[in-house]
Amino acid sequence: MTQGACPSCGASVEFSAGSAQVVVCGHCQTMVARVGAELEDHGKVARIVETDSPLRLGLEGRVNGTSYQIVGHLQKDHGAGPWDEWYVEMSDGRTGWLSESEGAFHLLSDAGVEEGLELENLHPGDRLRLRNRPLVVEERGHGRVVAAEGQLPSDVDPQADSYYVDATGPRGLFVTLDFGTRDRDPEVFLGQRLELKQLGIPAGEMRPRVRKVQLQQARCTNCNGPLELRAPDQTLRVACPYCGALMSVAQGKLAFLKLLQKPELPAALQLGQKGTLDGTEWICIGYQERSCVVEGTRYPWMEYLLYHPARGFTWLMESNGHWVFLTPLAAGDANVVPQVSAHHGGRRYKAFQSVTAVTDAVVGEFYWKVFQGEKARATEYVAPPYSVNEDATDNEVTYTHGEYLSPETVRDAFKLKEPLPRPRGIAPSQPNLRRESMMRTLRWSAVWLLGLFVLAGVLHARALNARVLDLQVTLPRTATPGTPEAMHFSEPFELQRAGNMRAQIHMSQALNNAWVGVQGDLVNQDTQDVVSFYEEVSYYHGRDSDGSWSEGGQSGSVFLSSLPKGTYVLRTTTSFDPALKLAGPQLGPVVSYQVVLTHDTPNESWFILSLVLLLVIPALSFFFSHGFETERWKESNL
Repeated sequence: MTQGACPSCGASVEFSAGSAQVVVCGHCQTMVARVGAELEDHGKVARIVETDSPLRLGLEGRVNGTSYQIVGHLQKDHGAGPWDEWYVEMSDGRTGWLSESEGAFHLLSDAGVEEGLELENLHPGDRLRLRNRPLVVEERGHGRVVAAEGQLPSDVDPQADSYYVDATGPRGLFVTLDFGTRDRDPEVFLGQRLELKQLGIPAGEMRPRVRKVQLQQARCTNCNGPLELRAPDQTLRVACPYCGALMSVAQGKLAFLKLLQKPELPAALQLGQKGTLDGTEWICIGYQERSCVVEGTRYPWMEYLLYHPARGFTWLMESNGHWVFLTPLAAGDANVVPQVSAHHGGRRYKAFQSVTAVTDAVVGEFYWKVFQGEKARATEYVAPPYSVNEDATDNEVTYTHGEYLSPETVRDAFKLKEPLPRPRGIAPSQPNLRRESMMRTLRWSAVWLLGLFVLAGVLHARALNARVLDLQVTLPRTATPGTPEAMHFSEPFELQRAGNMRAQIHMSQALNNAWVGVQGDLVNQDTQDVVSFYEEVSYYHGRDSDGSWSEGGQSGSVFLSSLPKGTYVLRTTTSFDPALKLAGPQLGPVVSYQVVLTHDTPNESWFILSLVLLLVIPALSFFFSHGFETERWKESNL
């Protein structure tokens, strides 16, 4: 520990951190540097501006088993408002920085210099490998130190513009490349994104969040309308909901910038409205109307900015009655093949659309310098009901993970009294409920098909399939169709049990451009009940302009309904084409055929009919599901 007097004002200064080379005098803001055993005056720096940060000098925390202490504090600004960076010393001898922005914290340790890396070669969305780690560039920016306190590793120059590149990698890896005033060989800081509760700092030791009271009850500088700011310490732009005036926020004051047009679309959520999503109560602090133009047609949508003090900012988007809840996603956590696909969380997302999104109107407060006409390249990758969304500008690329919500879910979350408009059309990430229905139908159809095959197997196993009659019928040449000469009687045969009957007719003498009809009557000799059937066999053939043709055949069959057991006789009455006598041989029969009766044989017609009916339902379900996807992807431009 080094103690001494400030060279400027004489106040006592102390170096308690072994890595610190500069300490900011708490009385006169002089940067006191230790050079050997001497203390030197290295100029002055502005005092820290009060922010909403819960951190303060001297706090001790613990992350991943390593303890640390906050020993220094910088405030930087790139023209859009200051952010806080805290210099920390760790128990294992490392040093680093704890930065906070938009409600998120990043604990980074110094990993030395990366030689050969050039600033001009790094752009948002670029992918690179650094020290065997895959990274995605999220932001490229610059800023100046505007205020400081405590102990620091080196001098700070409030006049110097320092350049940096932020990148992310898998599993929460966060990297800052600090180029300083150089264009190559940056200092590398490796770390991770953390929530406030993960900093390992006892809640009772953190500084109470200080609200800028003068902004919480501010008034519009244009129309004097009352404005209630919900995140005054992080708000950079405010758009008046009454007159559309856009105002900047700087040092606790509002300054008029310009008048904006009001949104054309009605706002479903109002400023200050609270709702619970993802287990967190959010408050709506602003909304903007954005649009894109595709093939000359403008497509507008609304985006609602939600805020929670601990979780920061997130979005709720509404388009044509469809809602998507968007949460921030580190670029390194999504493996993206541009305009082809994205992989995140073990799920593949297919590229759906890429458009130029334009900010048309804004209302409420925003954490960046929003302006009317702001443009970004918006690309959406979908795996319904989820999506990965990329918004890219020249200086920054941001990713969000979306989850489709029904209007009922949003209405219940925000306790809205009136129902929200019904969705129109199909949204990119809208879940295909027809597909879910199709999958249920397929599962049940599989069960019923299995049952059908089991039933068919049981019936086949139980069937007698017994040939009870094999009768040869030959008509005399003098026979006339339908007369007693064309009748024939079989010997009696026995049916041992009730069952169906299959009658088959096989022509013993082939037909040639002729037909034969057989009327069969099964007479129960015990009851004299008669069961009749008729089967016609025909065969025709010839040649025409299209070539040879034929129809029919030399056999036929028919199933009879169930017959009771008993003794039966078959009587056949034959009809035939009169031309058969002229076309037949001069000697021998004109008509000769075989009748075969098979008792208790499986009838496949019921099985085929049942199979068709069972397949029709899943086929229709597949058709409707496929139609939904077809309609969805009609809107894709990738």
